[in-house]
Amino acid sequence: MASRSGHVRTSYPWPSDGGGLTVEPFIDCVRQAQPQWVIPLDEVSAQVLQQIGSGQLQGGEFPLPADVVELVRRSLGNPTGYPLFAVRRRAFETAHAAGIPVAVQADVDTFEACLQFAREQGYPVVLKQEASSGGIAAFILDSEAALGDFTSSGQFGRAGPPWVIQGFIPGVLGMHAVFAEQGRILAKVSAVQIRTRSNRQTAPSSVVKLLQHDAMAASCAAFVAATGASGFHGWDFQLEETGNAVMIEHNPRPISVSHLGYLLGDDLCAALATACGVTIGHPRPSAGGECHVALFPDEWQRDPLSSMLHETFHDAPWDDRPLFTALLQENIHFI
Repeated sequence: MASRSGHVRTSYPWPSDGGGLTVEPFIDCVRQAQPQWVIPLDEVSAQVLQQIGSGQLQGGEFPLPADVVELVRRSLGNPTGYPLFAVRRRAFETAHAAGIPVAVQADVDTFEACLQFAREQGYPVVLKQEASSGGIAAFILDSEAALGDFTSSGQFGRAGPPWVIQGFIPGVLGMHAVFAEQGRILAKVSAVQIRTRSNRQTAPSSVVKLLQHDAMAASCAAFVAATGASGFHGWDFQLEETGNAVMIEHNPRPISVSHLGYLLGDDLCAALATACGVTIGHPRPSAGGECHVALFPDEWQRDPLSSMLHETFHDAPWDDRPLFTALLQENIHFI
């Protein structure tokens, strides 16, 4: 989808040789485009770049050039902090070691392991699959019967990314996004979920409220410092009524609110430009305050006649007609 934006200058396909990815297409891209920064936009690209930065993704004919590895390490941060394949497990370990409130979780691959966790922690429990996003492959199960039905359905046992189980934390979903450089946060924005795209409990947000949230910001700053992270990162929290923010997920990539910080005067994209030595003339509203945002296309999908599309900031890419058209094409379903 990103490649269909009207702001894309050049696109470089990265084909597979049948046995998986090799590094030569990426090296060729770096040689031709000479980028100052590399940004993964999904879990797969994050894992591939992490392997390059840690020297684990090997080319077919020659080793990884030092300048390519250095570019990735500048973009992603200290290789010792890369989560690689076990993003959710590593996030839990990092948060726990840094004293960040975090939902209890465990790796599971059998019904018995899930059942033991649930008996120790209580119901509901949340089953999540690694490399999932947007609430896909995340299931809230409120009883032993529901857990048994799910694990016997075939979806849990089939080949694919591993699963983790978490204790359920009641509260409101919160999000925090940052742009960081070598363990230091340069820009940040927090959000709280107001509406979801559907009635499914783990559905993506369709309306959020941007705000400054000290508890989420402090936890994420500690996380970034502990991992020496660079680039765009996002986290999900459960915000309890007591004000406690419990971290439930880390995404080593941009999330749905990462580009919206400028609405509160803290522009993550401008921070990236500054890190690359580029000055942009984006308007900078006054810092602080709150702002409701209808996320596109999610709120439009939920209700094309929603008043939130008119009464709040509507996050449609009005300045990018090719991307706007592509999003409509992907999300319009004719009966």
